[in-house]
Amino acid sequence: MKIEDIKNAALECALFDDGYYNPDLLPAYINGFTRGAIWRIDSVWNEANNKPEAGRLSLAFCESIPIIRGPHYIDLNTLKDFRIDKWAYIEDLLTNKQEE
Repeated sequence: MKIEDIKNAALECALFDDGYYNPDLLPAYINGFTRGAIWRIDSVWNEANNKPEAGRLSLAFCESIPIIRGPHYIDLNTLKDFRIDKWAYIEDLLTNKQEE
């Protein structure tokens, strides 16, 4: 997702039902929306030195090459050659839509 996509989504969400928005509040709204979206994206990633739980599907970036680690595969933390940059659980990367 590009920053421009996040800003466009922020603008779309700032519109009222009648298609108008308050121009005085728009910059603050877009800034808050953008910072929240970036935080959400970044918050799922773990440092390489944190060990993933056994049996959970995860995605690791090893020197910028993505590797999917499944519950039945060898633990990437034991493979020193991969040089893991960061990793995330697959379930944390998926959209979490809650019904209201």
